[in-house]
Amino acid sequence: MRAVVFHSPGLENLRLEDLPRPQPGPGEVLIRVRYVGVNPIDHAVVSGSYKVSPMPHIPGCEFAGVVEEVGPGVSGPAPGTPVTVYNRLFCGACRQCLTGWTQLCEAGGIIGVATQGGMAEYAVVPARNAEPVRADLRDAATLPIGALTAYNMALRASIAPGERVAVVGATGNVGTYAVQFARIFGGEVYAVTRRKDAAAPALRQLGAEVVTPDEARGLAPFDVVLDPTGAANWGLSLSLLGRGGRYVTAGALTGAEVSLDLRRLYGQQISVMGSTGGRRADFRTVVKLLEAGRIRAVIHAVYPLADAAKALAGLSSPERVGKILLEA
Repeated sequence: MRAVVFHSPGLENLRLEDLPRPQPGPGEVLIRVRYVGVNPIDHAVVSGSYKVSPMPHIPGCEFAGVVEEVGPGVSGPAPGTPVTVYNRLFCGACRQCLTGWTQLCEAGGIIGVATQGGMAEYAVVPARNAEPVRADLRDAATLPIGALTAYNMALRASIAPGERVAVVGATGNVGTYAVQFARIFGGEVYAVTRRKDAAAPALRQLGAEVVTPDEARGLAPFDVVLDPTGAANWGLSLSLLGRGGRYVTAGALTGAEVSLDLRRLYGQQISVMGSTGGRRADFRTVVKLLEAGRIRAVIHAVYPLADAAKALAGLSSPERVGKILLEA
């Protein structure tokens, strides 16, 4: 099979190689990969910011395809089933798993980090991670990271109908889905972007009012701020919150260290919350929402596997709105 591989960290070290097709073991399925989502975590994997296993390594934490073969003891999904892959490994037996928080599994990991990933023609995953899907696989490949992360952020924020929600960094894959979930939960949604002119048409179609950071400050206070971008927008995001406001973050793309005035935090009862991935059960809900047409993928570009390095570099393009995919 063809696979994107690196033997040592560095975007310049990515190669398209011919490798033996993997075989599913007990409890596993072999997936013929169709589309792979390209994410900042993949960039971190390739650059060496994340410790990965095994090496040489195939990146790719988000993908969808068709079940090709099942391993011993697997009753489903059956060969021929289109699936998208929940990308968190979980034991099902620890305290976190037993209470449903599978992304916090004490023995867990991320497919594509702790295992070989999906930037290949074939990938092996645990059968319980493969979720059948009746939707375009191109769209389904945007769900495991982008959509599920945004869904968990909205859940953590406890968005109530009528609340004013600012989505900072709304042009990314998480951001475009955060706009949609905030709307589904009943929020009055404002997409905050420095690229208002270029991004407004797509974001308005998702149901958001599109504003610049300065315009957002003029519209403050907001009840909720969803911000997956990190330190660069921390000051902006906190400035938008009113009394009793909730800030939820799911990333540190622009830096991880911030400062916080505790007097405002307690004086105005502001909540600052972290969010990572999402629960296995919620992933099924996200898939159903896509199938029902309640959410939709915003796709910026699709590259062949051979252009994986170009696709990863494209994450920082100022023109990007939505998802970059690889087609396997």
